[in-house]
Amino acid sequence: MMEFLIGIFCGLLLSLFFSVGPAFFSLIQNSIHHGFRKAVSFVAGVSLSDVTIVLLILTVLQNFDLRLLLHNVFVGGIGGVAVGVFGILTYRSKVRKEHRKESRLKFQVASATHHWQLLLSGFLLNALNPLIWLYWVSIITFLSAEMELPTATRYIFFLGMLVGVFGTDVLKCRMASMLQTWFTATRLNIFNKITGIILIVFSLYLLVSMVLYNCSPKVRAKEDASPSRSTRIIERVHSMAHRDAASASDTVYYNE
Repeated sequence: MMEFLIGIFCGLLLSLFFSVGPAFFSLIQNSIHHGFRKAVSFVAGVSLSDVTIVLLILTVLQNFDLRLLLHNVFVGGIGGVAVGVFGILTYRSKVRKEHRKESRLKFQVASATHHWQLLLSGFLLNALNPLIWLYWVSIITFLSAEMELPTATRYIFFLGMLVGVFGTDVLKCRMASMLQTWFTATRLNIFNKITGIILIVFSLYLLVSMVLYNCSPKVRAKEDASPSRSTRIIERVHSMAHRDAASASDTVYYNE
């Protein structure tokens, strides 16, 4: 139970501070564009891809050198192109306004978007991003090598982490959807273009970083040697939890 709660806490922290990427900007854009309920479908797609990635790394792919594979130029190229396509589609998306009886503006996408389409786009945008795979590989590798968590405990911890990430993303959707009343059709179209440009820039960054990693020994050595910030956060949380548990046991022993 303690591992599950620690996992939720770590997932909340990671989602709050280290989730700035294509999925984050698309989450905000979809929340404003489609409203809270449909944006939750997008978040569900992202979370489903996270669950799939974690399960694959823990089971089928545990004996593969995923770091080398995910730094492959071909794999990075697929991910970069996929994110770029999402960026172009977002940049070109249009909205029109309709006046309600309450004299408020109602935004609608030029072509109707269903829940399953948003779920699929969230799944693909997250799953086709090699950096997301590297993100989970670094966390799982750290936990397996440094913390020596048993298999059952490892699954419980990651279940809590995924629950924490999903809950935080839903909260982000709710907060972003509250901005709908402020956006006019013109503002929303401008916001779509800004989001599209951010996704396109991220796709270029993804492509360039993969090329530099494969062509520059200095870049490769620096990236391989430095632990990710997410794993360091998990390390601190676990050390605090173990320290508190040790203090509690010492107190019980002293009272006895």
